[in-house]
Amino acid sequence: MNQRDPTIVEMERTLLATLMLRPGDCFRVIVPPEYYLSEQHADIARAIQEQSAASKPVDPVTLSDYFEQQGRKSLGDYALTIGSDAYITPVPDAFAHRITTAWRQRKAKEIGMTLVESTDEKAVDRAINDLMNLHAVEQNHEWDAKQATRAAFQQLNETHKAGGRLPGITTGLIDLDDKLGGLHRGDLIVIGGRAAMGKTAFLMGLAKCAAMAKEPVGVISGEQPVEQVAMRMLSSQAKIDAKKFRTAQFAEEEWPRVFNATADISSLPMWFLDRSAPTLAEVARVARRWKHKHGIKVLYIDYLQRIVGEGERKFEQVGYVARGLKNLARDLDIPVVVLAQVSRAVETRSSQVPRMGDLSDSSEIEKEADQVLMLFRPGYYDDQQPQNQARVIVEKNRHGPTGYIDVHWDGATMTFKNSSDQWGDVA
Repeated sequence: MNQRDPTIVEMERTLLATLMLRPGDCFRVIVPPEYYLSEQHADIARAIQEQSAASKPVDPVTLSDYFEQQGRKSLGDYALTIGSDAYITPVPDAFAHRITTAWRQRKAKEIGMTLVESTDEKAVDRAINDLMNLHAVEQNHEWDAKQATRAAFQQLNETHKAGGRLPGITTGLIDLDDKLGGLHRGDLIVIGGRAAMGKTAFLMGLAKCAAMAKEPVGVISGEQPVEQVAMRMLSSQAKIDAKKFRTAQFAEEEWPRVFNATADISSLPMWFLDRSAPTLAEVARVARRWKHKHGIKVLYIDYLQRIVGEGERKFEQVGYVARGLKNLARDLDIPVVVLAQVSRAVETRSSQVPRMGDLSDSSEIEKEADQVLMLFRPGYYDDQQPQNQARVIVEKNRHGPTGYIDVHWDGATMTFKNSSDQWGDVA
C-alpha cells in the first residue's frame, strides 16, 4: 500500500478482501452494509454476512457465483477482482473503525443540514437524539434462528458463571435479587406505593447500591431537589438520623462519620438531573448523553407521573411516558427503574396492600412494565404492627415468579435493609 493515507473507499475494498480471504474475521469484525460509502461494497458486505450466517464460504469465487446466480454478473466480477487484487490488512479492526467513523461523520452532516432547513420546534430535540444514537452501541435488530440460539446460549453461559443468577444490576437486597435476578438490561421496572411508604428512599437505596457495586448510574430527580437526595444518601451511609442532617446539629463523635460518608458518596459513579417536571424528550436526551459520556448501566427516575408527556388527558400522557421509557430502556440497553403513584382509593379498602391495578392511570403502565413492585409498610396504617418492617411485593415479573420479600425499614435513616424476619400475611 502507498504511504499516503488511503481513502475510505480503498479501506472498504481492503476490508472486504480481508474478510473474503480470511473468513474467520467475519464473526469478529462486523461493519453493517449501510456504513459503506460504495453501494457495490455494501452489496458485497451484505452477501458476506448472509453467507457467513448460513455457514457458507465467502471466498471471491463463491461470491462471484452467488451474484451471477442472482443475475448480477458485473458485481460478481467486481467481487472476484477485489479478492485477487486488493491488499489484505493484518489489522481489519482498525479499518472497520475508520469506516464506521466516516459513516458517522456523514450522518452527522446530514442531521446538521436537516436541522438547518427545519422550522419544526422539536427539530433540535430530534437532532440531539439522532446524534446521540450515532454513538450508541450498534445493535442488530434482525436475527435468524442460528443467531438467536447462539445469543440464548451465551446468556445461559453467563447465568451459569453467575451461579444461577441472571447477571443483572444488584438491588442491594439479597432476597429481591434472588427473585428478580437483579435488574435486567432493556427492562422497565416500575415501583409503586402510597405516600409515606418510602418510595424515594427505596429508589435511592437501589441507586446507591448499584453505584457502590461500581455500576455507573443516572438519577432523574423530579420529586426532590438534588441536595435532599444527597442528604438521604449521607444519612444512610453515616447511619445517622436524617433529622440531624436537616439541622446540622451533630454530636462531636458523629462528625467523623459525616465526613467519611461524604467522601464515600462523592466518589460514587452517579449523575443527577434535578428538574421538577422534565419532558420525556429531556429525560431521553440526558440519559443518552450519560450513556455516551459516562457509560451508565442503569437509570432511576423519581417519578413517572411528573414527567411531561403528550396527550390531552392524564392517562394518555402517562401511557406516552411509559412507552417512551420502555423504548429508552431498549435503545440504551439498560434497566430503567421508575417510581409511580398509587391511587388514593387504596386508603378506603379494608386491606391497604397495593396491587398493580392501583397504579394511577395504570393500564399502559401495566402493559409496558417488565416488572412491577409495590412497597407496603403495615405499621403506617396500624400502630400495633412493627414499625420497622416492610414488604416488597412483586406484582409482575416477566423473568420469573411473583410474590413478596420482607425487608427491614429504618425510619430514622430512611433506609431499606435485608431482613430474614418473617411476619404474617398482609393481603
